[in-house]
Amino acid sequence: MSFRIPLWLKLSAAFFATILLSVVLVYFLTERSVSQRFNTYNDERWQEMAELYQRQLGLYWESGRSWVGVDQLFVRGLEVRLGGQVVQGTAVFKYPFTLANELGEVIMGTRNDIGRKLTASEMAVGAVVVDGQQVGTFLLHDYVTPAETTFLASAMRSALIGGGITAALALAISIFLIAQILSPLRVLTRATESIAEGKAPQKVLLRSRDEIGRLGESFDHMVDNLKRSERLRQTMTADIAHELRTPVTIIQGTLEAVLDGVYEPTPETIAPIYEETLHLGKLIDDLRELAMAEAGELRLERERVDVGQFVQQIIDATVPALDGAPEVRTSVIGDPPEAMVDPKRLRQILANLLGNALRYTPSDGFVDIAVQAAGDEVEVSVSDTGPGITPKDLEHLFERFFRGDASRDRSVGGSGLGLAIVRQWVEAHGGRVWAENRAEGGARFTFRLPVG
Repeated sequence: MSFRIPLWLKLSAAFFATILLSVVLVYFLTERSVSQRFNTYNDERWQEMAELYQRQLGLYWESGRSWVGVDQLFVRGLEVRLGGQVVQGTAVFKYPFTLANELGEVIMGTRNDIGRKLTASEMAVGAVVVDGQQVGTFLLHDYVTPAETTFLASAMRSALIGGGITAALALAISIFLIAQILSPLRVLTRATESIAEGKAPQKVLLRSRDEIGRLGESFDHMVDNLKRSERLRQTMTADIAHELRTPVTIIQGTLEAVLDGVYEPTPETIAPIYEETLHLGKLIDDLRELAMAEAGELRLERERVDVGQFVQQIIDATVPALDGAPEVRTSVIGDPPEAMVDPKRLRQILANLLGNALRYTPSDGFVDIAVQAAGDEVEVSVSDTGPGITPKDLEHLFERFFRGDASRDRSVGGSGLGLAIVRQWVEAHGGRVWAENRAEGGARFTFRLPVG
């Protein structure tokens, strides 16, 4: 059995890795930025200090025209006048420096390189100029004081502490978010496990307004569908048992009467048995077709058909044979296109819809069948002047064995499979079918089939 890593552990690891990476990146960028800015500041400060002492040294050389005794300047400091103002010299001997004469030879410094010849670039950077002539070179080298080192360490320590506090807060928020995310998921998990164990499905009723909330709504909708499907399955099983039991009971009773000598085996006695076997055969065929449709195994033998003429042919062949049937009127609106359909299945669709309309239309009423074009589809509608359909029954009409009125027994309402078969064959053609009530009374069944 493979080891499963819990989702909370995965999320925690992901959050922790992200937080840690962010803190390290922020610390690195902070350290780099502070160091660069401090170095820039330090360079500018040393440059200003070097320029100050270059001017002071220039005044010193100008006063004696030599560098003799210049070492005292770095010991005691110096007061000189610059532009009429008194400038206090600073005892710079504590900073690393180099002083060279006009030839670039080092005469004093902190690097123990007396006599070294400076390069041209060094002489250009630290030139001590008097009356336009370079009389020496003074270089003040970079140096980080203990105070500056302490400042940099303090800044980095503060950045590290701030990063740690930020990481702790982010981790606490992450734990809270993980709990918020996983709480509804645990509810969904328990609910799905309950369904998987065969228990009655229950809604989760999540109140979240995010994607998890939508998932909860979908789950609750699925639960409603499962409960409804289970009720339909139970109802369907009972209806099938009823539909099979009735003809079987008639057949069995009649045969027993014949065997017991109550009835003679005459054609009149055998005829009801034959009719019930026909009914059983039709019921079995209808159930088989529905099963094939749901399995996606329906086969259509399409051909180009003029739907308007096809409808008229069915009416001419069916209605005259019916005694006491209401008037059936047909109309072809415009010039509807021919459609690629299976004539046998289209006949079955029309026969079921027409039979349904005739069944519930009084003899003094009428049935209208209209054919017209609807974009790239052909539309056929069957309207009647019967009692109509209750709003609560409209959405269930095309379900197998559905009867909206409890009084519609087999002798009136058929097996309850006709409209379910209509929907399956229409959808197999790539079309759609729906039912509605007419404003003037009665019901209208409409289906559309694609032309191509």
